Amino acid sequence: MAVQRKESDVVKALRNVCKAEDVRKETELMMKPYANWEEYLMPGPISIAILGELACISAGQGDFSINKNPPTGGFKYIKYPDSFLTCLMQVSNKGWEAFNIAHKNMDQIRLLSMSVPEQMKTIVQILFQDTEVVQALLPGQLTSMKSIADECTSLALAVESKFSDVIRLIQELLEACLSSKSGYEKELEETRRTLEGVKLKQKAAEAAKKEAEEYYNSIRKKVDETYQDYRKAMDSIPEGWDAVAMNFVASLADSMTTVPRAVANLTADMCKYLIGESEHSGDEANGGAEDDPIALCNICSHSVQLASLGNALNQLVDEEGNINMGLLYNEKDQQVKSSWTKETAEQLLEKINKEKECSVKGMAVEICTSVIGVCQTLAEIATSGKKDVDKKSLKEKIKHLLQKVDLFDSKSKSRTGAPPFAPKTPNMAKYEDSCQGKMAGSVVMTNAHFKIVQSQEMLKITEEEYQRSFENFKQQNEELTEILITMRACETKEIDFDTARKMLIKGLDALGRVKEQWEKMVRFFQMISSLIESCLSRRIAEFVTTAGNVCGIANYSSNDFVKDLIYKQAFNASNVAHLVHMISETYTEVSSNYLMDKVSSLGRLISMEPSDPKFQAERLKLAAGCDDARQAIEDLVIKKKREFESNIRGRVEKISSELMAALPEVTKTEQKAIEDTVQKGMRDMSLQDANQFI
Repeated sequence: MAVQRKESDVVKALRNVCKAEDVRKETELMMKPYANWEEYLMPGPISIAILGELACISAGQGDFSINKNPPTGGFKYIKYPDSFLTCLMQVSNKGWEAFNIAHKNMDQIRLLSMSVPEQMKTIVQILFQDTEVVQALLPGQLTSMKSIADECTSLALAVESKFSDVIRLIQELLEACLSSKSGYEKELEETRRTLEGVKLKQKAAEAAKKEAEEYYNSIRKKVDETYQDYRKAMDSIPEGWDAVAMNFVASLADSMTTVPRAVANLTADMCKYLIGESEHSGDEANGGAEDDPIALCNICSHSVQLASLGNALNQLVDEEGNINMGLLYNEKDQQVKSSWTKETAEQLLEKINKEKECSVKGMAVEICTSVIGVCQTLAEIATSGKKDVDKKSLKEKIKHLLQKVDLFDSKSKSRTGAPPFAPKTPNMAKYEDSCQGKMAGSVVMTNAHFKIVQSQEMLKITEEEYQRSFENFKQQNEELTEILITMRACETKEIDFDTARKMLIKGLDALGRVKEQWEKMVRFFQMISSLIESCLSRRIAEFVTTAGNVCGIANYSSNDFVKDLIYKQAFNASNVAHLVHMISETYTEVSSNYLMDKVSSLGRLISMEPSDPKFQAERLKLAAGCDDARQAIEDLVIKKKREFESNIRGRVEKISSELMAALPEVTKTEQKAIEDTVQKGMRDMSLQDANQFI
């Protein structure tokens, strides 16, 4: 009875730290180094200042043509190639347009995303109703949520397109300079390298876009596959294995968690992947090239299922290596119950083998193979009736397997940013309430200890990544400021072609960073839309009908699983929407307070005649305003950084205080072993290292 009460306390504590709102906030914390818009906007005022200085050049010195060697088919973006100075004015105009539409569209995104939390509440309320009510009301809510995502996608695409236009214009202008100006061979080589880098980034962005579309299209297919996996598992679940089956079903639902960080990193990862491919084209697959980001994401999503299979085997053997023959073998039907685990591992292995090569594939394959090997050993013992089993060896095999599973799970969560504590689905929570005392308490408690350490380590790593990104942005900001100071030190008439060229390169860099963030926004909205579409792709009635004769689990029907699957997808969508709303609020605040009046000043400067006595005063006003804005944004970044560090500490303390009070103490040796496994997985460890040390 005391054990059951302790287990009940742990389940309640887990429920407290897995509340949907807490998981959303944790996602926000995990995403901070990757979707940190107040930092990404630090180059904003400098970009505007550079555009202003470019406009001023047109008032200064003698002009020249860049139309000596035009590209085949003519210029695509340059309107006036016979005047370099007019081209600079065109760049300033286009930059002004981009920042203007960015502010307007982001404010609309903020207003649209504001309604998603209420819609999510309505969806959850509907999912608690009878199937007929769900079928009647749910599609309308999901369609409304999808239309918001689609509209936001269009708004973000429009901004991305505007920044792309400015970047392509600058790129074409620099290319024209290469072929039109002589005597600057060394300087033009730097320009050439810059353009090559830009082209590689564009190639990476296009490849990432294509990969992302394929990934989003696969989400619908994944829902169907997950349901088929559920059917297969339920069709063959052995008698008395309800707790094991429920653990596996929960892992199926958790494998559907779509992580915003994986999508946010897609362009950066694809760029590394392309560079890796070009540098190691002669190497063996995965012999030095970067990971394929989609393959990595897909394989990592199976970590929770592999963990459930490891736990299933662990329950068959006690600490001394004694086998629970009642759980392992059904004498009446002469059925080896662990065959279910073996078949499930074989299905997972088949899926993993179909993925492209990446750093986690070898470890996942090895775990599946180990599970199959242990199952074969258990089957031989069960069918032969052997009494002289090497208990110590068997227990060591399972212990070794569980260590690798834990290592792989930690590595997967570190790579994708998936939270260790996922929110409980409504029907899963009801099942837990009805079955307290029947679940494997030792597994629940061991997993809870492990997840606490995982969560602490992930939040610690996130804090370190945030610090690195903060230092990196500070350095980049200083570099941009230096070129601006150099430019301003020149009299207008002294700003020659080479200075203009350097300004264009820096402008290209600054605007390129802003554009990359808009690419991420587009990905986020496409993800929301795809997640919702996966819920709408098949009627709930169809899912339930295809369940056929599936016996299911007592107190948890196939109907419950379908509703939980829909909840999971809708929660994933609302999680991303919450992140988007946070970003849009930050952008709108920073843009309103520090950018838009500078953009207006740039507009006035562009429209003024250079001979106007107020022209120089407006230039100085814009320069001073941009300097003040840059400092104000930097102060805001430091303030947000302190808030982030405080929130990280708060989340760690909540997890520790809620769960540690409910959990039995573990020995120092056990705690050290858990911490070592988590750190090895999350601090990046190769398969060779894993084989060496585990």
